[in-house]
Amino acid sequence: MRPLETYQLVLPIVMCLVVAVLATQGVRYRFALLGFGAIVGYAILQDQVSARLCPEYFTVFHNPIPGVADPTLLGVCWGFLGGWWGGILLGYVAGLVATVGPRPQLHPRELVLPLAVLVAVVAGATALTGASVWRHADTLGVALDPSTAELVPVERHKALLVVACYHFVAYGSAAIGGVAVCVWIGTKRRKRGHQGTGSCPPKPLL
Repeated sequence: MRPLETYQLVLPIVMCLVVAVLATQGVRYRFALLGFGAIVGYAILQDQVSARLCPEYFTVFHNPIPGVADPTLLGVCWGFLGGWWGGILLGYVAGLVATVGPRPQLHPRELVLPLAVLVAVVAGATALTGASVWRHADTLGVALDPSTAELVPVERHKALLVVACYHFVAYGSAAIGGVAVCVWIGTKRRKRGHQGTGSCPPKPLL
């Protein structure tokens, strides 16, 4: 694969900085920052494991990042690149659900616990998937396709399969969990509306 272009590395950083600036003006962007912190923080930790189990998952099966081969840097870079957009999207959508309409609005700080639960669920699903694939790869005699196998040292063939599988589960469970968080927010606001409790933050910047 071709190495990532400079703009592919710089643009995500610029976008995140723009969201950070907007967060000083609008509450929904503060929700977006919370989502960014939760998802990227988890992704970086997960990719620290991935980069040590099978660095080729990033250096061969992703577009390589020029000059980055150290496992720690691989984990940080790909954790950010893989998670920034999803975290901001999750946070902003949650912010919309938390603030649109006449019902009592939620403050960004009220999303901290639900996001922590989401991250814990994603971590649990990822760990369970990794352990299951690691065990069953040997039991079922799963092997890589010859064209793939020659790109990875033999001792890391099984690790590549494990990493690829649990990354897929991490993305899927995060997406499902994000929907669950939004449902929780809507339920919370509805209950507060019925009870006549809760305070509303200033009108957010659209």
